[in-house]
Amino acid sequence: LPPAASWSLLTSRRFAVLSPLSSEALSQIKESVKRRRVVLTRKQVNNLGGHPKRYEFFGERQEFHNIDRDRHGRIYEPTATFRTIITSSKNNVHVTVVNKQRYYKTVIYSHAGNVGYFDYTKMSTACSYRIGQNIARKLKRLGVTCTEVVFRKLMRVDSVLQAFQVHGLRVTRM
Repeated sequence: LPPAASWSLLTSRRFAVLSPLSSEALSQIKESVKRRRVVLTRKQVNNLGGHPKRYEFFGERQEFHNIDRDRHGRIYEPTATFRTIITSSKNNVHVTVVNKQRYYKTVIYSHAGNVGYFDYTKMSTACSYRIGQNIARKLKRLGVTCTEVVFRKLMRVDSVLQAFQVHGLRVTRM
């Protein structure tokens, strides 16, 4: 083609005519991608175990309303290994799950306020068990069966590990 003809082809906006089945499939994909704001009842808010506004705006599944994705929308690769870091103090327990193959990128983070415990109730072992339960559920939904565990202090680590064991999450290394 001469240069002028190729330029006119690049600048003209001609779109292919889609078949009815193709256009229907495309509209279904667009509908599934649209974000819907979820409205929770008071009973659902009480049983949610997390921040209700974050769930209403950012997630449709309870377990996944606070998970970081990479730039391709994936949570992790099938061959990825994970490390769980348990940081505890006298007031709170913070559990961070990092993906070791993605330069230790944080995948899941949970603490007492994230699972619905506030003020003096953050110091209880029930709170740390609930945090471990939250992390174990999220990892099981991702398809992760085993994780390494690193802890910074030994306070209330046993209840987090009990929650891992109850939900079938294996600990490979401590």
